[in-house]
Amino acid sequence: MSQPHRHGIRHNRCAGGRSTEDGVKHAFRVLAFDCDGVLFDSREANTRFYTHILEVIGRPPVRPDQQGFIHMHPVRESLRFLLPDAEDFRKAWEYTQTIDFKAFNRYLTPEPGLIDFLESARATHCIAMATNRTVSTRDVLDHFNLAQYFDLVVSASDVRFPKPHPESMERILDAFQVRPEQVLYVGDSQVDEALAESTGVFFVAYKNPSLRASLHISHFSQLYPII
Repeated sequence: MSQPHRHGIRHNRCAGGRSTEDGVKHAFRVLAFDCDGVLFDSREANTRFYTHILEVIGRPPVRPDQQGFIHMHPVRESLRFLLPDAEDFRKAWEYTQTIDFKAFNRYLTPEPGLIDFLESARATHCIAMATNRTVSTRDVLDHFNLAQYFDLVVSASDVRFPKPHPESMERILDAFQVRPEQVLYVGDSQVDEALAESTGVFFVAYKNPSLRASLHISHFSQLYPII
């Protein structure tokens, strides 16, 4: 989606690591984030988006039991999940090529404390994103004036295999030339949990206590002590 700054320019800001109150030094150089469910409360936007597509092709709206899947997976996978019939899927996929994704940005709500945290963290860390959003990622960041905070964005459009396949995180590790233990990754789903486990990065679960994680948080302010 976007390219990182040259490492020579970013070296000082990506130094990371400082002693916390307990005397432990966390040497995180890169802070990486999922998009939906972490940067934004996007369940309403996702539900409206897919319900719109289903209505266009004459199918009933998204059911509550389907919302979890579409919240975690890319558009193509979500449509296959919602529309097992091949012809329905074909019609829906063709229609998505004509949609103006910006129309659904108004249903997104930035998470509390996000901007303050990004503003502070970018002074000492590289900031990246690994998301299963596709072409709408850049529009969303621009809409909320968040693109300025990210040194690298890896969307599902940028990889052959989207999350939970490790390719997205491997892109981040390679771009900044860091080891897994130097990356803190914040996610909210089983897809993110699997990505972190397969790549060995430090996983922070956001607003989802059911996930296996090194840390669970419910507000961005809880990240300050460990970075």
